Amino acid sequence: MVYYLIICRSLTYAQRAAKVLERAGISAMVMRPPVKIAEKGCVYCVKISEKRLREALVVLNNAGMGHGKIYILYADGSGREVTA
Repeated sequence: MVYYLIICRSLTYAQRAAKVLERAGISAMVMRPPVKIAEKGCVYCVKISEKRLREALVVLNNAGMGHGKIYILYADGSGREVTA
C-alpha cells in the first residue's frame, strides 16, 4: 500500500497535526520517517493514506498548521518527495 508522509518540525507538532486529522476523520499515525528521508535531526512525520492527502492538507491549513515537506512512501520502503 502507498502512504504519504507529512514531515513535521518536532514530535509535538506531529502529535498536534495527527490529532487535528483524527478529529476530521482522517487516520493519521505519528512516526519517525525512514533514514533515507530524514537524514538529520529529530524529525517526525504524520503518515496518512494516499487517498486522503488533499483532504488532510486542507484540514491542516484550515487549522492554521500548514505542513512541511511531503513524501510518498511505497510498499517496498522507498520514497520520494512530492509537491502538493
